[in-house]
Amino acid sequence: MNERARSGASGVRGRLLHGVVLVLAFAIPLDSARAQTVEPVALELVLAIDTSTSVDGREFLLQREGLAAAFRHQRVQSAIASLGPGGMAVTVLAWAGEGQQQRLTPWVKVTGAASANAFADRIAAFRRPFKGFTDIGGALRAATREILNNRFRGAVLKIDVSGDGTSDTGSPAPARDTAVDSGITINGLAIHTEEYDLGTLARIDLERHFTQEVIGGPGAFYMEAESFADFAEAIRRKLVREIAGDAFAAQSNRNPTARGAPKLK
Repeated sequence: MNERARSGASGVRGRLLHGVVLVLAFAIPLDSARAQTVEPVALELVLAIDTSTSVDGREFLLQREGLAAAFRHQRVQSAIASLGPGGMAVTVLAWAGEGQQQRLTPWVKVTGAASANAFADRIAAFRRPFKGFTDIGGALRAATREILNNRFRGAVLKIDVSGDGTSDTGSPAPARDTAVDSGITINGLAIHTEEYDLGTLARIDLERHFTQEVIGGPGAFYMEAESFADFAEAIRRKLVREIAGDAFAAQSNRNPTARGAPKLK
């Protein structure tokens, strides 16, 4: 075979080999390709905060600043450190009425004080995206999608949903059940407000709504904040318990302040 023929044959073999590589590459299932990029963590957590119309501008800021302060707090950072080197993956989701759900921070891996402080800075910088009705079911569906479609794979999956009212777009129980069936635990924080609670019966209804139709899954729990002014204390104690468990939380929160100490149910 002359030199030109050998060169042509070599070129054909090269093109064939390149084609085979391309076919094999495209033949790899998408799930397998995604699995190669998944990062394991001890916990995946969505913090779903209420931005419905019943939450005024001051109350929104109290939630934002309370969350940021919680991640800067030594007890929360100690709880995160207790997870080990895998740490946690976390994001903040704003929710209001039907179709109004928006992730306010990227999914971030937090393993200790430095990354917790950096996440707190992200929280402190986000802005309110909308106001609207109160669709807790929509919030749970959006939070579930966030957990099932990110680049992390948590050994434990949790949604932390807080709000100051009951759902006005139907029961959130079906969305709660779907999340629980997906291996997700949902914990609730009810925030009482004088303007919208309108008495003892409304407060009882808010508790019933959260405990019977919102929370669910292994170890699920419910807490209350007496007002938005108490949100920072409540969310800090809630995060310690969510991240590190009841025993760690009991030790960490042995001496809560008299005012603002949230009720645990």
